[in-house]
Amino acid sequence: MNSSFALLWCVRGSSVVSVSLAVVISAVCAMESDEGVGPEASKKGIGASANLSAPDNLGEPAFDEARSDSGSLSKVAPNRPDQIKGKMSETAEQEPESKLIWPPTKGDLLRLYVEQRLSARRIAKLYDLKYASEKTAESTVLYHLKRKGIERRDPAEHIRKVTEEMVDEWVKRYERGESLKQIAGSQVSPVTVFTHMKRRGLQLRDKIEAQIEAVSKYERRPFTGDRLDKAYLTGLRYGDLNVVRHGRAIRVRLSTTRPAMAELFESLFSPYAHVSKYPRRAKLAGYEWSLESDLNDGFQFLLFKPTIGELETLSKDEVIAFLAGLFDAEGSVYLHNKRGRRNPEVFYSNTEPDLLAYVAAGLRMMGLNPKLTWIDQRLNRNGIEGASRIGRVLLFRFREVQEFLRALPLRHPEKAAKSKLVLGVNYRASESEHWEFVDMWEKLSAQIASDRDAFVQSARRAIESKTRIGI
Repeated sequence: MNSSFALLWCVRGSSVVSVSLAVVISAVCAMESDEGVGPEASKKGIGASANLSAPDNLGEPAFDEARSDSGSLSKVAPNRPDQIKGKMSETAEQEPESKLIWPPTKGDLLRLYVEQRLSARRIAKLYDLKYASEKTAESTVLYHLKRKGIERRDPAEHIRKVTEEMVDEWVKRYERGESLKQIAGSQVSPVTVFTHMKRRGLQLRDKIEAQIEAVSKYERRPFTGDRLDKAYLTGLRYGDLNVVRHGRAIRVRLSTTRPAMAELFESLFSPYAHVSKYPRRAKLAGYEWSLESDLNDGFQFLLFKPTIGELETLSKDEVIAFLAGLFDAEGSVYLHNKRGRRNPEVFYSNTEPDLLAYVAAGLRMMGLNPKLTWIDQRLNRNGIEGASRIGRVLLFRFREVQEFLRALPLRHPEKAAKSKLVLGVNYRASESEHWEFVDMWEKLSAQIASDRDAFVQSARRAIESKTRIGI
């Protein structure tokens, strides 16, 4: 019996799961070395393979090797060499993962992220990180990359690598009849090729643009508002809106604990694109809702806040629309005690002195008399103590408050409801009329507070539900 046949015979006769190929080869080589090759050696080889499964040989090296690898002797080993090879290959692939220990070393992160070019999410899975969401685990890995001084890959790197010479070649290939996918190859995406060729003004073949647009999950419609709508949205942008470019879209985002603000966001942007809504944790309220929408390129005007100099070029009606948007984001209507009564006041609050000065100037243009004050914040919206000073532009005269609310096209449901209540009472109302107004105000305020609490609790329940089912 030759050595290869003896090797196969040993494997087929064994009941051990994880006897390594190296051990079997070592045993065969030892038999050939000690006994020679021939009939007698073959018999001894057969005997050795039979003895591998015998209980009295559990102390032999082959069994020690198998026990340390598999931890069990109860399973039957694969009886073909290709099965053994596949098993060993699978074990070899899993071996690096089993050696990873958290927190990660810089060497491991360099190997996984830089050399192997694994994503942060994939690395988190290799370390078996357990968090409420995959995004949290991914962020944890990114934090350690930054801490170890490992620079993150640029997701748009391939776009910036495109040169004019490359586009020249793409145009030639496209005119020869190649598809966008063929031109892109493995270097870039077909969308990148499409974008650069469109910039060149190349007339693309029929249906190409429609196919590219079909990649988008939701339709994005162009902005159709007038200059007053644009001024209102600009005011809202100065307040609560966060706006970034996201691929080919303009992404607007908002986080809030107030259902009325979420309703306003949806009413403004759902006519143009899909609005997503998801819960998140918040430092001050505990929980809140985040909303976002990916808008058409026609909303580019929201990407950057205009300078005060640019705002000063607005017409009077555009200034009023801007003040309405800013008030819906940063303004408040409330009652204060004055001469035994509770009269309404309105104010804008912000930390930017130039913006507040512009607001005060706009109110004076409307014939009003605002007052600008500054106070120290105890906590800012991120829960940071003593973070900064906050300014207020205040209107406190009853008639001026009514004139202000009458002039502004407010769209925030809470503030519009309060405005309607204030405009419905005479500033010279009798005692009974006044206290009837106060009673209606308190009922409205209680309803607003109740709706806000329910909104926050719905975010909490949504997060807890996701945690329970392991999303």
